[in-house]
Amino acid sequence: MQDEIGKQLTNRDQIDQLFAGGLIWVNEWDSLQYAIGSAFLAVVFSDYMFASKTPYLYCNGKLYEPMDVRELAVSQADYVLGNNPMNMSYLVGYGLNYPQYVHHRGASIPIDANTSCHDGFKWLNSTKPNPNLAIGAVVGGPFLNDTYIDSRNNSMQAEPTTYNSAFFVGLLSGLVTSSSVVISFT
Repeated sequence: MQDEIGKQLTNRDQIDQLFAGGLIWVNEWDSLQYAIGSAFLAVVFSDYMFASKTPYLYCNGKLYEPMDVRELAVSQADYVLGNNPMNMSYLVGYGLNYPQYVHHRGASIPIDANTSCHDGFKWLNSTKPNPNLAIGAVVGGPFLNDTYIDSRNNSMQAEPTTYNSAFFVGLLSGLVTSSSVVISFT
């Protein structure tokens, strides 16, 4: 884990060049899974560094303190919540600008619709925003150029996943915990 976190910290300047908004970039399909997962591990590792009295992480000739590792995690959480070039929250229901065309049956088919498994395409192809909000769902996220196409047919970016949401809950919990580890960082 040290090697991967050190790599992310060392490559931050390069990441910012590749992805102007600062998101950790690995793959275009569900791009947020990698950034959120890395950020969650960074929070866990920064807490470990403090608890084990590890003053720094040495990687590629640079020293990183626990707060440096934690700041990497904060930057990724901020990106997901809207501090990005699109000023878009990728957490459905958070802020004023979030995805309206989430690739999710429960969000896109009206509650009172009489439907079967075979006629969901009528709603998939609709140009109207989802009639139901998948509040708290984290969608797949942006492309490498910091753009997001808000379309139900764009499952690469608009499909929410339980692993994105679960890691994001873990990430935010780690950032706001009231343990002695966090208190020590103030």
